[in-house]
Order: sequence, then C-alpha cells, then structure tokens
Amino acid sequence: MNVRKWQIFIVDDHPLVRLGITQLVNAESDMFVCGEAEDMRTALRKLLTAAVDLVLLDLSLRGGDGFELLTQLRTQRPNQRVLVVSTHDERLYGERIIRAGASGYIMKATEPDKILAAIRKALRGDLAVSEALAASLLSSVMLGQRREGQSPLDTLSDRELEVFQLLAQGMVSRDIAKALGISAKTVETHQFNVRTKLGAESMHHLRRMAFAWTREGGEDPRDIPAEPPPRAAAK
Repeated sequence: MNVRKWQIFIVDDHPLVRLGITQLVNAESDMFVCGEAEDMRTALRKLLTAAVDLVLLDLSLRGGDGFELLTQLRTQRPNQRVLVVSTHDERLYGERIIRAGASGYIMKATEPDKILAAIRKALRGDLAVSEALAASLLSSVMLGQRREGQSPLDTLSDRELEVFQLLAQGMVSRDIAKALGISAKTVETHQFNVRTKLGAESMHHLRRMAFAWTREGGEDPRDIPAEPPPRAAAK
C-alpha cells in the first residue's frame, strides 16, 4: 500500500541551498521535494498551477522578494502553507512574516533536525518559530502595542527594511535597484524615507547605521554617530 508523501516546494535563489534542502527532505520517508524555483515569477507560475503541501521560501529572490511572493500567494491561494527559511535575522523579519500569513520562520543556520521539525509543524498547521520569536509574538498580542526596547527598524516598511539591509552589504542605489527589480529612483525614495525615520543626517550616516547594526547584531542604529569618534592621540 502506497502512503501519500507530503509535497514540498523550494523557492531559493541559491542552487546549493536548494540542493541541500532537497537532500534533507528527500531523506525522510514521509515527504519529498516536488519542485523548485529561483525567482518570484517562476515560483508564482508553478505554484498557481500545482498543489503542494508546503512552500519553503527564502526572502531574497531574483526578480522580486519573498515578501511580495508571500503576499501574492496569500491573496491567490489563501490556504497555501509557507515556511520562510532565511538568513535574515528573525528579530527583524519574524513578526512581519507571521503577520503576513506565513506558517513559520526559521533561519538557515538552524540545525537540520530542527529545520525538519519546523517543516513538520508547518505541515500540521502549527506555527513553526523559535522559542524567542514565539515569546516576542506572545508579548505583542498581550500588550497590543509597541514594546519598550523594540528595534526602531520596526517603523520601516518591508521594502524599506530590505533597502536598509542591502545598504549594510555595501550596495549602492543601482545595485539595490537591480537586486530588488525596481528603479533607482524608487530606491532613492525608500532611502530618503529610511533616513527620515531613523534620523540619519546623510546617506553616509545611514550607511554607517546599517553597517553598525549588522556588525553589532541589533544595536539601535540611532545610537550611531554621523562620524566615527576621533582617535586618541598617541602618547
């Protein structure tokens, strides 16, 4: 008697990552990878014509982004379960992703057995998140308001947050536009909005904020001065 296996679809722009996840999933007796895509357009086309049990979605994609794909899937296939598997820090993206309708959020650096556990939770219809993110989500629900100590980056829109993240990687407007599939003018508008919300004095200051936030892993970017402090004179 053949037992039906769970069908998993991978959306990730790195071939090696897709291969690794495929090997991890296919080694299980009750699930298999039924398809994959590296960009948003291909993923949407395939997912709207085939029934899959769970989509494993990265946030950074060619020709678009995971946020946009998640939003479109929730609109066109509201019952589609999506588990985000990303390199992006869950402190920045976790709550946003869950609010957008994802079944869970897990970081790629997570141990393989925990990734499989998250996949199974999402397949069961449970929320698949880390203990830290679960606690954060619970606090948000209980308080019903922005908590003291939350990142000021929570004031940014999803696209503004992506732009900030790419600035931290050293990208200029032209590169960001290409990576996100939008115009350089639109990127500049997002950068202006981010500068305004974070109180950056200039683009140079905003880049310092982005670099420092990434390096320090959560430091309040508003604490970063526009210029580095002067070095102490040698004695």
